[in-house]
Amino acid sequence: MYQDILVPTDGHENTERAIGEAVALADEHGATLHALYVVNSAAIAPGVDFDDLRRVGRQAVDHVADLAGERGVERVERTVTHGLRHEAILTYAEEHGIDLIVMGRHRELDHFLRGSVSDRVSKGASAPVLIVE
Repeated sequence: MYQDILVPTDGHENTERAIGEAVALADEHGATLHALYVVNSAAIAPGVDFDDLRRVGRQAVDHVADLAGERGVERVERTVTHGLRHEAILTYAEEHGIDLIVMGRHRELDHFLRGSVSDRVSKGASAPVLIVE
């Protein structure tokens, strides 16, 4: 049913649960798992080393690939990009023909005030979005 599953990762606990779900679905369907880390352009403060943020992103997508490999998922695409998170996720999904987006939901105050990335993605995505809490 699914050929390409996208899991955006940011290192939070809810992301770990989403990664587990995405890996299990990719294994069950023989799908390619796409691990995406978005360096949030809106949150980059002056003096922050962009290369350091990209390195953190590379570690995050490598972590997804490691977990997928342990489960037997053979095809994992790893991407680190930058931009506004919800826009970057939606763009990636469209450009790569993603069949399902699996992501965590955060319950922090900042997300309530500005709106969560997962809500924005679920409203704008052409593919189904599974939100793991």
